[in-house]
Amino acid sequence: MLKMILVFTLIMSTSGYGAYRWITKLQTDNQILQVNQSKLEGAVAGQTAAIKQQLADATKIQAANADLVVQRAALEKDRKSLTKKLGRHELDILAASKPGLVVKIINRASKNELRCFEIQSGSPLTPDELAARKKSEINGECPSIANPNYGKVEES
Repeated sequence: MLKMILVFTLIMSTSGYGAYRWITKLQTDNQILQVNQSKLEGAVAGQTAAIKQQLADATKIQAANADLVVQRAALEKDRKSLTKKLGRHELDILAASKPGLVVKIINRASKNELRCFEIQSGSPLTPDELAARKKSEINGECPSIANPNYGKVEES
């Protein structure tokens, strides 16, 4: 009977030690899993923020693209207008017969084009450019940029 008690005691103590080791291993694993979960939650929050930022950037890019499409259409209109103007005149024949006139025309056009570049580079519009309502008052090289009020009816 003493042997049975010793065997049961040995079995019970071995089982108890095994259970103790198993529980401590579970607790250690639980702590590791908690740390991993907090890291994953941080990563998910970071990814969520990155996705939101990418969506915001995509919206800005789409808006900029829409602006570029509008600007491209305006530039295409200006290009067609300039092509039409140059197609109407035979500058080589005119330059040979009236060189002074051609010089004045080219100098005026160059001055107007330089003003267009200034405006596109951020120079503010002058009061005369803003007040231009007649064709004789506008910058003929880039009227849509230099004279935004050209062609609009004044409101009283």
